[in-house]
Amino acid sequence: MSNFEEQGKVFCQWLESNGATLNKDIAIKDYRSEGAGRGVVATNDIKEGDLLFSLPRNILLSQLTTSLKDLDGIGKEYLELPGWSPLILSLMYESQKQDSFWKPYFDVLPRNFSTPMFWDQQDLKELDGTDIVSKIGKEDAEATYERDIKPIVEKYSDIFDKNVHNLDLYHLCGSLIMSYSFNDELQKAEKEQKEEEAEDSEEEEEEEEEEQGLISMVPMADLLNHKTGYNNARLFHEQDSLQMKAIKNIAKGEQIYNTYGDLCNADLLRKYGFVDDINEFDIVELDGPLVVECSCPEADEELVEKKIDFLMEEGVLDECFVIDTEYEIPQELIIAVHVLLATSDEFEKMEEKQKLPKPKLTQEVKNVIENILKKRLEQRYETSLEEDEAELAKLKDFSNKRNALIVRIGEKKILKKTLEKLQSTPIVVEKRSSTAINRNAAKKQKK
Repeated sequence: MSNFEEQGKVFCQWLESNGATLNKDIAIKDYRSEGAGRGVVATNDIKEGDLLFSLPRNILLSQLTTSLKDLDGIGKEYLELPGWSPLILSLMYESQKQDSFWKPYFDVLPRNFSTPMFWDQQDLKELDGTDIVSKIGKEDAEATYERDIKPIVEKYSDIFDKNVHNLDLYHLCGSLIMSYSFNDELQKAEKEQKEEEAEDSEEEEEEEEEEQGLISMVPMADLLNHKTGYNNARLFHEQDSLQMKAIKNIAKGEQIYNTYGDLCNADLLRKYGFVDDINEFDIVELDGPLVVECSCPEADEELVEKKIDFLMEEGVLDECFVIDTEYEIPQELIIAVHVLLATSDEFEKMEEKQKLPKPKLTQEVKNVIENILKKRLEQRYETSLEEDEAELAKLKDFSNKRNALIVRIGEKKILKKTLEKLQSTPIVVEKRSSTAINRNAAKKQKK
């Protein structure tokens, strides 16, 4: 028996010895050859509604269950940390504790990740032009480590070893939470009920902070992999346990999948380190500055800023506009372009009435949006769609480069097909000047 299999066997024994129940018709399987690590397979036919496994709540690992909370002094201090920091510190502590209650669990968790957070510069170069680069967040994560984690590690030197509980371990534990953690829906509902009963904004703010404590590591449930369109299991949050049930019939030999959500390949890669060859949820983002640049390249800066403020106040302009595999131009984008194209007089009337123009695809607006799509497609990437597809065809093994290519190809296909669809879309034959201006002209003639 390999070490991989032995660790899986010990893990299952640990689960059952602590109150978990496992369906006899499932097993942990090695999917590393498919780029997925451990997964769960049906060893016999399973019917829709069958219980796959049940986990008692005391087996969950969180900042509220770790033994770290019981140590003198540190217990209260680390729980007051913001965001994920309490849970990350809990994992850093438990993962290095040889007699940790969760040691069999840590033994089956990965030590290496294929998320861009851990890529070298050569591999990161493959992501140039994609929507991932600005979202990796490595610098922000390291700033959090310096601010929240490192001071506690150094302060409690009797608990932590700064040479072990270091930045590398912090990144590892943060990635485990990103890839494997769950929100406990039952506790979340209880928190939300309390939030509704809060009497003032201060209490509501406290409830929002407490919600961070809902994130937990859920042994066994986190071994189920994700594949878009193949979800056949779901985790149910009961009063005293978490239960994974089949939501479809599962044939013998099929992998059991739990959905991670309707995520595009860029998010799958950034959060989990893999992509789907075919992903109906792929998207591409058109960032706000690009839209402004193409809509009013020579306009007065002060007027442009006023237009941007107006669009943001009206909830039209955000950091980006999203286009999905329906290849439709968002109405908000059409409206934003109308406003950005408006003359100072036209815009002044919009401000006075606090009224946005209708999302009519005039020729001028169509030309601008075509330019936005072309710039996004041709200027941000160093390679063409055809070059990427040819390069992908040469790659047979799972690799960071292959994953990056699939993300790039997905984005480029959406941009190309959206551009083609837009070019064939009929325009509204109407001058950009508003009907209000026409009415004003008529009034002047009467006078």
